[in-house]
Amino acid sequence: MSDPLAIPMITPFAHDSRSILRHLIGLIISLLFTAGLGAAPLTQSVSGDLSPLRYTWTLDEGQLSYAVIDAAPGQPAFELIGPSPLGLTRSDGDFTTGLKFISAAAPHSIDESYTLVAGKRLALRHQAVEQAFTFQNAAGQPFTLTVQVMPDSVAFRYGFPSGATGQVLVSGESTGFKLPAKGDAWMMHYDEQAIWAPAYEAIWQNKIALGTTSDSKSGWAFPALFHAARRWVLLTEAGLDGTCYGAHLEGQATDGLYRIRLPEEWETNGVAGRAAKITTPWQSPWRIIVIGPTLATIIETNVVTHLSAPNAIGDTSWLKAGRVSWSWWSDKGSPSDRNRIIPFIDLSADYGWEYSLVDGGWENIPETDRTELFAYAAKKKVGLILWYNSGGPHNKIMFGLRDLMDKPDVRCKEFAKLAQWGIKGVKVDFMQSDQQYVMQLYVDILRDAAAEHLFVDFHGATTPRGWARTYPNLLSQEGIRGAEQYWDPVFAANAHTYHTIYAYTRNVVGSMDYTPVIFGDAPELERHQTTNGHELALSVAFESGVQHFVDSVSAYRSQPDYVQNFLKHVPVTWDDTRYLDGAPGELVLLARRKGDNWYLACLNGEATAKKITVPLGFLGTGSYDAEFITDGPSQHKFPDAPTRLTVGSGDKPVIDLAAKGGFCARLTPKR
Repeated sequence: MSDPLAIPMITPFAHDSRSILRHLIGLIISLLFTAGLGAAPLTQSVSGDLSPLRYTWTLDEGQLSYAVIDAAPGQPAFELIGPSPLGLTRSDGDFTTGLKFISAAAPHSIDESYTLVAGKRLALRHQAVEQAFTFQNAAGQPFTLTVQVMPDSVAFRYGFPSGATGQVLVSGESTGFKLPAKGDAWMMHYDEQAIWAPAYEAIWQNKIALGTTSDSKSGWAFPALFHAARRWVLLTEAGLDGTCYGAHLEGQATDGLYRIRLPEEWETNGVAGRAAKITTPWQSPWRIIVIGPTLATIIETNVVTHLSAPNAIGDTSWLKAGRVSWSWWSDKGSPSDRNRIIPFIDLSADYGWEYSLVDGGWENIPETDRTELFAYAAKKKVGLILWYNSGGPHNKIMFGLRDLMDKPDVRCKEFAKLAQWGIKGVKVDFMQSDQQYVMQLYVDILRDAAAEHLFVDFHGATTPRGWARTYPNLLSQEGIRGAEQYWDPVFAANAHTYHTIYAYTRNVVGSMDYTPVIFGDAPELERHQTTNGHELALSVAFESGVQHFVDSVSAYRSQPDYVQNFLKHVPVTWDDTRYLDGAPGELVLLARRKGDNWYLACLNGEATAKKITVPLGFLGTGSYDAEFITDGPSQHKFPDAPTRLTVGSGDKPVIDLAAKGGFCARLTPKR
């Protein structure tokens, strides 16, 4: 390849006359090449004053590729991603070869503020530079590449502005992400075919070599985390709606090149296919690359919601995130028995928790008993959540209420009935596909539930793609192997390590319904091997708009008063989130703020005891009363009393962590 002729880089955060002139010169050069007056590869970059990152695409012999340059101040610039392929295949045209550059839109700055109902930070500001480029394929069909460069990320998406008659298929995608050849990775296999899959519940791989081939024929799932060239990199996607599939990654990465893989053909049992059926104009989801020198960039990013469509449901004053009691895990038959549900409603009422979940089987409660149960919960001011099977023919699981969510008229009638009953939310399970058909079903359920003022929690589900911004009534989703699966001896023995991977991967991209905080043990389950201190810390370490506390009534009521008091007051939504220390598979140390109060969570991902120094520089001015709840004298006991300190921003308390241990703390300003 000959040296590319680079069109001058545009930095539109400052629109001075020189930048405009450079842009015009670049367009003139581009037109010359379009006219065939040059043979060298064509290259153009997008960057901005607020970001050290630069996205550069190259068109060479009709094929598009891109690279991402990290040019952090004071350090030599280097190519962290690329060259990596770009392009799509459509049933009526190939957009991977024979491409010709047509034009570049003027770059523009994005600076928008918005709020979420749930998340690691509710008031958000999205700042970026965006520029769109238009190409044609050999048949003259138009194709766009839109790029955003943000302070912590780059993202790009494809588009078809026109040129298709009727419905066509997006049947292939060439997108790749070429990382450095050497580095570490934290990844999860995409599920192979099974009655319960895909559900994003496979075991996360801890610090494998970058480029390791997946054991699954279906490849690797999003998100994926890497550490290479002294940078942390997270790959994921956002802005997904019902017009496209949800993507994952091919299982084999040659020389560090991970390629996009479409959903598997076997998903949805033949109801749909892996290709997306589209009409033009159309835009793909965003392909996202988060890049930073420390894990603070990964933990604190909000890029997934930044790149998702704004609120589509209007008024959200009726929505309320909250804490949830849940009977099924500790008493499998309870959802069918009003009398076995009532103690969990009482627990929520006594603890000030907003909700209680009545899981699959509630439909078997006699109608009179069910009416009385709903009235009892309303009297106690506890909102109820009811469980549904999402099937439909797209899943084969016959348990529970099914064939109510997949048909629009039936679904709307069911949601209207729930609203009349005073139900606050639904848990919809067994979604089990990333094909476009199910992506549209997610959106349809969220839209129709919002119309009846119902929130939604998806289980057996994909990982978040940003719907919590577009449909704020999505308060959480699973997409993780959760604490309910402590019955698996391998999972139970290694849960402490998995927890310290989840915080840097799955929970980064959105609310995670892990169902945490186990002090006791459900029948026929493995004894949990994490300490009670570790378990309590999960209530802060893991963010979820509805936090289902998984254990029994007796397990919570038997704890020391100060532990119960923490559970009564722990928030589920946050005004700020800060990374303090740690690494995936080893340690998590986070600080989260609610109002004026700060909460700390620390998880030991290893089976050895540690001493942890807690940096409190984030506190700012003033003193705080701090209450630390640490590991106790034995694995499944808390200390007789919490550790109480007066601290300020200059303090660095040292806390002992047991093997598989943890701690949490509440810091309240002194008045």
